Amino acid sequence: MRHYITRLWLGFLSLCSGLRITFGHMLRKPVTLEYPHVEPELSAAYRGAIKLIRFDETNSHDCVACMQCVNICPSFCIDIEGGRVDGIKKKRAEKFTMDFNLCSLCGLCLDVCPTTTLEYSRLYDAAGYDPEAFRMDLLDDYRGFEDQFRSEQAEREQAEKEKKDAEKKARAAEKAAAAAAASESSQDSTT
Repeated sequence: MRHYITRLWLGFLSLCSGLRITFGHMLRKPVTLEYPHVEPELSAAYRGAIKLIRFDETNSHDCVACMQCVNICPSFCIDIEGGRVDGIKKKRAEKFTMDFNLCSLCGLCLDVCPTTTLEYSRLYDAAGYDPEAFRMDLLDDYRGFEDQFRSEQAEREQAEKEKKDAEKKARAAEKAAAAAAASESSQDSTT
């Protein structure tokens, strides 16, 4: 009987020790998040999936299909198609597909982009079973705005051309006035 009382007393002490540790941890700040109910705070250096930047002045991306990101990608996960567009001078990407199953988020494509139109997204919860879900055309968000961009870009290019022409005429007028003044001063000095 004494053996049972000793075991009962040791069990009670073990229970109290466990409850003391449990209650002590209940009062501490949690170490983990209750995902998906609480979103994580992402640091400024967080690297999510690659995305195209939407520029405020054009309300569109600025990918010119130069293929530099395709050429430098060590994972061969970028596929771009594009070229000249009727009505504007600028080349334009028509398809920009990334396979995030292969992407290692190395950032080489961001570094080599001449128009700085690529950046890391803040996407942190990309998970799934279908590999096709991670092959994305990054231009899908921009397709509805493409016609508007092209017409506005044609207007911007026309305004820029008119400005350059006006500056060219002003420089020519300045040269003509300077030449006339030089010729007039040379005539005054000879007489």
